[in-house]
Amino acid sequence: MTPRNWTAVALALGLSTSGTVLAQDAGAPKARETKPAKAKHTKSLVEATSVVPDLVEDLRYATEDNFLKMKVYPDTARCLLLPESAARLKKAADVLRPKGYRLKVYDCYRPRAVQYEMWKIMPVPGYVADPRKGSNHNRGGAVDLTLVTLDGQEVEMPTAFDTFSKEAHHGYQGGTEASRKHREILREVMVGAGFTLNRMEWWHYDLPDAKTRPVLDVPFSAPK
Repeated sequence: MTPRNWTAVALALGLSTSGTVLAQDAGAPKARETKPAKAKHTKSLVEATSVVPDLVEDLRYATEDNFLKMKVYPDTARCLLLPESAARLKKAADVLRPKGYRLKVYDCYRPRAVQYEMWKIMPVPGYVADPRKGSNHNRGGAVDLTLVTLDGQEVEMPTAFDTFSKEAHHGYQGGTEASRKHREILREVMVGAGFTLNRMEWWHYDLPDAKTRPVLDVPFSAPK
């Protein structure tokens, strides 16, 4: 990414070009949008690792290892979720542990400003939510994740994270038996914990009522 592009992205994310978080919310377009929540709503978000201590964090949008091929989260990014999301994640983790697995998260809460950057790259509903309406990630009601072994090693899944192809669909019956087995284990525990699945993305799960929650557009380092 060029310095000029980084400056534009940084300002959109509520960052300074030195990586520090600015106090103001990002200035994304507001016409015909779902009204974003104010900063006080971040008090309803909790840090997921405080609820699931052995949760592995691998926030891909804080790196260049993602489908955007650019870092759009600050170094301060962490897995924040609504309390209900975190509680359900704990239920899933508690069921998985005796089976020899832990959870690794790729994405949790996402500031709405980031949604605009992602929409510029892939404006395809079903894969990236229209930022004018907001994503469930913007509400703290969605989580992208996979399974890892108890010692933190990823297990085989049908595709890598953020692979936008038919192989990522829950109904895909190709690939290896091991990959389908692991996908099904993750699906079973997440749905059993009260999440709903995204049929096109084996890694994506939502709170059933996520769309009724307020859209947030505040920095990761804002008070929880």
